[in-house]
Amino acid sequence: MALSALIQWEVRPTNGTANAGGGFTAGASGTDYSQQNAVQVAYTDLVIEATTTNLTSSLNPFTAAHVGNVIAITGGTGFTTGLYEVVSIAAAVATMDRSVGTTASTGGTGNLGGARSGFSVGTTTLQASLVAGQKVWVKNEAWNEAVSLTINGASGAPITVEGYNTARADTPTGTNRPLLDRANAAGIAVTVTGSNYVFKYLRVTRAGTYALSDTSSFLLLGCRLYNNGSGAISHGGSGAPVLINTELDTNTGTAFTHAGTLTVWGCGVYVHDNTGNFMGGGGNESVHFVSCISEANAGHGLGLLSGGKLFLINVTVDGNTGATTDGYNGSTPVASSVMLNCIFSNNGRYGANCTDSDSVWADYNDYFGNATAARNNFPTGPNDQAVDPGFVDRANGNFAIGTALKALGYPGIFPGGLSTGYLDIGAVQRQEGAGSGGLRTRPRHNLVTDGVLT
Repeated sequence: MALSALIQWEVRPTNGTANAGGGFTAGASGTDYSQQNAVQVAYTDLVIEATTTNLTSSLNPFTAAHVGNVIAITGGTGFTTGLYEVVSIAAAVATMDRSVGTTASTGGTGNLGGARSGFSVGTTTLQASLVAGQKVWVKNEAWNEAVSLTINGASGAPITVEGYNTARADTPTGTNRPLLDRANAAGIAVTVTGSNYVFKYLRVTRAGTYALSDTSSFLLLGCRLYNNGSGAISHGGSGAPVLINTELDTNTGTAFTHAGTLTVWGCGVYVHDNTGNFMGGGGNESVHFVSCISEANAGHGLGLLSGGKLFLINVTVDGNTGATTDGYNGSTPVASSVMLNCIFSNNGRYGANCTDSDSVWADYNDYFGNATAARNNFPTGPNDQAVDPGFVDRANGNFAIGTALKALGYPGIFPGGLSTGYLDIGAVQRQEGAGSGGLRTRPRHNLVTDGVLT
């Protein structure tokens, strides 16, 4: 056997314990002792019975309440240190999920229950015990740890790391999200060499280099990676990262760098005030972004290399103001790339700069106030605009548009002529008022003002 994929772990960086049990199997019949600061039971006299999966304790006999909890075995001659799940109890004998050592060993030490203080701390590390499908809850407490995650999740059973403020699943925003503050320590804050991780509602700052380094697929939801020494994300290898309602800002260098061929998906991504490009690296990029904002970066608002698929829908790229900085800068996208309903405004050189315009279907976009010209080697769409977007407060990050770009976006009248859409141009929709019948399409969030991306 092995640890259950249904175990949910608890990390409380300030108030947890390095070698706490820290986990409980969802749906188990016992009492969940992981969601508390202190360990529930500290064992000093564990005995391995005739079967190596069976444990007893005279000082703290096992009870039915312990079923589903995790014990961190920390020592004892003949004991194998590690994290073990209490599967069942019979006559004060605990059956564990796997062998805990050598038959008849005595004097084992360990802890049941209590939150852990981190991923890579203690003699029984949480990182080494993760299993595909498990979830790690991180409470909003002071946190400074170089996290290393090497265990693989699975495509249908990722390993999820989710932050919360005061109660699990309270989906925190802004400063209520847990903050991993590396305080300018050298190196990477979170290094992921395992596959299929999901990170939710977390912030990472002041890493010496990158906030996150990953070599496979991952998903960021409701996260903020900011003020890191070399950038927000360094991605290598294969995989298709996904970023949703995530902010990458005030980092030194390019926000998202990569090596090799990259396919990245984004929705509600807000990238701003980085000293380099939004994206860049050493390989081809296929970029699929919907309702994203890239603004006030010292490099390109979106910088791409050759040979990648481009799919931009309702993206705002504004005020990337370096002397050689474009809103979009790319070379030779593959055929059938698409750019619709986007704003390229107030950038330091071109709104869109590309060496092969025939590969892109670009239309229904607005180009305004770019220092050199709207486009260079880039197609002009018959429904393009050249008007001031009328942003509500671009200086303070509110990119809601004025009336000039309202309801001008694609698709408008759908094939067949029976439905009419009302998308605006740009990432932040004004939301169409009551009017004629047909299909009304509007977003769920105002990306800046609803607090998700503060």
